[in-house]
Amino acid sequence: KTPFSKVKTTFADITGDAARAKGYMKGGLKKEEVFTLLKRETGPCTIYKKQKLDRDDIIDIVDFDVVAWIKGEMRLMLDEEIARAILVGDGRLVDDPDKIKEDCIRPIWKDADLYSIKAAVEVAHDADEDTVANAMIRKSIKARKDYKGSGNPTLYTTESQLADMLLLEDGVGRLKYTMETLKQALRVTNIVTVPVMENLVRTFTVTEGGVQKTYSRPLLGIIVNLKDYNVGADKGGAVSLFDDFDINYNQQIYLIETRCSGALVKPYSAIILELDRAAS
Repeated sequence: KTPFSKVKTTFADITGDAARAKGYMKGGLKKEEVFTLLKRETGPCTIYKKQKLDRDDIIDIVDFDVVAWIKGEMRLMLDEEIARAILVGDGRLVDDPDKIKEDCIRPIWKDADLYSIKAAVEVAHDADEDTVANAMIRKSIKARKDYKGSGNPTLYTTESQLADMLLLEDGVGRLKYTMETLKQALRVTNIVTVPVMENLVRTFTVTEGGVQKTYSRPLLGIIVNLKDYNVGADKGGAVSLFDDFDINYNQQIYLIETRCSGALVKPYSAIILELDRAAS
């Protein structure tokens, strides 16, 4: 977290030959280096959850503190919604008035290629679950050469995909991986299963030979260290809880909200593993 409502990043590519220091020959011309800066600014948006309770219900429920329970549930759901928006987006349509704007909380899954490496797990059109699981492990290992994020990252995936990897067998029918050996093979510190990642598909259009083609690739996993994702909120945008009483309807109303922004702040800091089945 940072105590600012905007996330600003500036990068310069100094890995090319043009950026290298040069030797000088007497009487020669000293050449200057010219490189472009990559800038990105992410502004904040408001995320909220509103709840109401009839006062009669508050009075009648004596087994537990229902008001404290409601406030805890609201904070939990707010945190979960922000986490979902950070990882894969909130899943709502672009024209939905309740959508969390993706240019304010930038989803790691859909971020620009400069930040999220799109690694296609290529298999035959009729590949079975074991083939896909093997290909995913192989691709995640090979894609690490392009990863420039902080330290060892975490793999976020689905329960079904994790199960397929753990059920892989060797040539004599023994399981190839335990949870720990799978982490070592994938070079991650942890594997976290995310229910909302089930059945997510990214659709995109590219131009090939002057013809536009549309592709759809199911999401298999995201490898990222969330230290490279910055969430910004100033003092006024911190999580706040409000309550009010509607005297006309005898209802207690609760509102929890925050105003924040979020984005990856390091290039090539996430690996997106997507399934790419060959055409039949």
